[in-house]
Amino acid sequence: MELLVIKDRKINYDGSAIRSHWAYRNFGVLGDSLVVFRGRCEVKVEEMVDIEDLRQRKEIKSDDMVHYIVEVFWHPDVLLASALQKLFIARLCELLSERGVKVERKGDDIYVGDRKLSISIATISPVSIKIHIGINVTSRGVPQDVKAIGLQELGIDPEEFMEESGRVLVEEFLKVRKDSMKVRWVS
Repeated sequence: MELLVIKDRKINYDGSAIRSHWAYRNFGVLGDSLVVFRGRCEVKVEEMVDIEDLRQRKEIKSDDMVHYIVEVFWHPDVLLASALQKLFIARLCELLSERGVKVERKGDDIYVGDRKLSISIATISPVSIKIHIGINVTSRGVPQDVKAIGLQELGIDPEEFMEESGRVLVEEFLKVRKDSMKVRWVS
């Protein structure tokens, strides 16, 4: 899995990056990838993947987030996509805990107390697994009905966290992939 951390400019997330081959079309990254960047979040209705959010007409937005776009060209299976998403969320929780932040994973979201730190979705395309994870840098611009918190309020430098978390998530994925290849099947 190739890691690309973009820190030289902001990229806004509108939901379209969840489409297949986004990393290849935009950055020339072909194959399994994790692209980490920072920018606003405002998911357009036509880009919403979570049907529950769509039915409830939820707004998904924030003025400043760290975004993770994962694409894995490996058996596009929605159950596997959801499991990988939750593994990545759990690993991010561990990283935050190592920095002294008391976090809780609720499904595919990260909370600090009763305040929401992240958003996330996992889906598939005909050729790949796609995952988006967004972590608030600040709580500005988040819908009023969401009690939110951001990395800056937790005393975490977003730029450093982008680098470290990206590296750790790629290492986790590569370990899972290696472990899956070193076992034999049973009859």
